[in-house]
Amino acid sequence: MPFLFLLIALVFGSSVAFAAEDVDPLSLDTRETIPLPGQTAYMGEGLSFGLSLGVYDPLAECDCMGAWQAQLEYFYKEWLSGGTNVRFFGGDLDRDVMVLYQRYRLNLRFHSFSDKFDLYAEPFLGFENTSISSFRKQVRGKKVEEQHYWWEKAADTDDEFHKREVEEIEDDSTLAEKDDCQKLFALDGFSIGLGIGGGVNLSRLFGATGEIHVEYNFSKELLLNVMPGVAFNFREVWPWAKRTLRAMWISFEIGGQKTFNRGVDGWSNTYFLGAQLGV
Repeated sequence: MPFLFLLIALVFGSSVAFAAEDVDPLSLDTRETIPLPGQTAYMGEGLSFGLSLGVYDPLAECDCMGAWQAQLEYFYKEWLSGGTNVRFFGGDLDRDVMVLYQRYRLNLRFHSFSDKFDLYAEPFLGFENTSISSFRKQVRGKKVEEQHYWWEKAADTDDEFHKREVEEIEDDSTLAEKDDCQKLFALDGFSIGLGIGGGVNLSRLFGATGEIHVEYNFSKELLLNVMPGVAFNFREVWPWAKRTLRAMWISFEIGGQKTFNRGVDGWSNTYFLGAQLGV
């Protein structure tokens, strides 16, 4: 699946390059763009695409995992934009458990803007899906030699061996349900939320972004997300981008997430480095 979005990004970039001769550079310089959270930018018109890679750092007792996200946004009016966002986390949550988390989101942004900053309110609808797998399940079907110690009773038949393996998996699942690591990934199904955020141009080359949003998942989970970031206006230093694109920002964002209603203490964090292209 990640390769699919990399292919989309490649096709998007190629189409921009082929369209460069048909773009009037003067028309692209009429508005100063402003970086926004999630590898987007305020452009007032046009289409924005963002892609980023990063790391998800949950609680101290959990392992870090790889993460990536893609964002597509279209400006219907100067004050209204809408888009979709896809985010994936994947990796080893702890010694025994592997996780693949997928989030899909549709959003609308209502903008209040000036030459140097943009503020927005953002209602959104999301869908989350989490797959948690035990490593024992990964090797099911393979013939694995069982180690027996002097205090263990050896399995007499394959059926007894399989029965004991299933019992071990069930025991692990019971313990895992009490584990804060897996509670972080108990989100499944639809969610709704509301966010406020914005961006500001600090200079010709640098900007700052920030967002805070509250999300309710229908698994009866409430989440608070805070995401500050900094951005570099790459379009201003690359002549090709200035001739061809409405916007091109490189951004770094740090996100903090607090989970309520599940007795999980502490914050989990995300770190994303990505790029935004606007046409």
